[in-house]
Amino acid sequence: MTAFGALLGQGPKGLETPGPIEFASLVQPTSPNTCLAAPAAHPGPKQVVAPAFPGPPEALFGRLLGLAQGFPRTWQLAAWPERRQAQWVERSALNFPDIIVAECVATPEGSSLFLYSRSLIGYSDFGANRGRVERRLRALEALPAEAAPASPQPPPSRFAACAAAAAQGQRVLLAWEDARETPEVALRVIAAGAAAIQVMTPSRPEEADALLLAAGSRLGLSAEAEALAEARAAARDPLPPPMHADPGAWRAWWMRGTLDAPDLRERLPEIDLVLDGEDLARLDGDPPRRLLGLRASGARRLILRSSVVPVTPELAALGFDLWHAGELDAARSAALDAALTGAGVTLPQFAALPGRLTREAAAAAHLVAPWWWFISEAGLTEWLTEAGWRVQAREREGQALIVTAQIVTAQIVTAMP
Repeated sequence: MTAFGALLGQGPKGLETPGPIEFASLVQPTSPNTCLAAPAAHPGPKQVVAPAFPGPPEALFGRLLGLAQGFPRTWQLAAWPERRQAQWVERSALNFPDIIVAECVATPEGSSLFLYSRSLIGYSDFGANRGRVERRLRALEALPAEAAPASPQPPPSRFAACAAAAAQGQRVLLAWEDARETPEVALRVIAAGAAAIQVMTPSRPEEADALLLAAGSRLGLSAEAEALAEARAAARDPLPPPMHADPGAWRAWWMRGTLDAPDLRERLPEIDLVLDGEDLARLDGDPPRRLLGLRASGARRLILRSSVVPVTPELAALGFDLWHAGELDAARSAALDAALTGAGVTLPQFAALPGRLTREAAAAAHLVAPWWWFISEAGLTEWLTEAGWRVQAREREGQALIVTAQIVTAQIVTAMP
């Protein structure tokens, strides 16, 4: 697309085919012709704090789609209902095109949204994009909450479905830090007949019990959520800072702990199955050490989700298997960018830092969740094998691979004194 073509086009004509935006890693240009409204808890830069709305994000998304139809010179470009995201173009009276992207997300209060407006032509917009964002937020707040019925609940993610299918009769540990997802997976596992669940994160999530109850309401599992929340021992909340984990039985659904704690096995109750949704590609640390920590939990089975890169001929020629972002050069960065773009994944770190990525450079470029590791399917299998896990099954979930693995008993026996 050229600026000239976009200016001469009418409605959506003259514009490139849009793709969804990853707001967690969105990098805004340095030119003052954009505006981002984001939920208050969003850690990245934002110009406007988006309000909270009652009700589920699916209902808010339906209201947003209806609202957009009433704005002048506005056409919808695309929508992705499964992620509650849509994009529009709004043309000015002089036919200048501006792009608006919105995505509705769940919050402890109910729902909120990302709303991003950017100009395709020109350097400064004289506040036009901020004004557009604020007008839409005011119009959305003015709508009655009952204007659109809530959409049916989306099905669980493939990772959650795999976890639920394996959970019946199992004592399950959820060992990754995502306050939005772990309560939902925990409840789905309980509903599937797990004998017990434990969520362990290195730090206490904000409003942990509120997130659990909100997930229960959203999934129709309020009774299970309330039972888990009420089982928490008040005296253990929060735990003293020196404690790695909550010793004892399965009474508290959440506890603080790390997989590399030297006394992890003594502090954890008996576990059959460990679930890890922590993306190894975004792990700014040592993935093999994490896989050893998962084995040290005492679980016999593991379900792991992590992003993998398709191996193109160009990557194979460069010897791609496992790369750390800090070791990339320009040629490897270009090849990786091309391979990921071909798979529908666009990472802002390649545009911001086409060569080597460091923690300092990522922070300076406002990269919220950069990829640190680039892993092939064979590379992930190699890591699992070295950590004592035998892969039993693989399943794709978008750019991620869901792996079910089992402890290699013989390796454990030979490692014993």
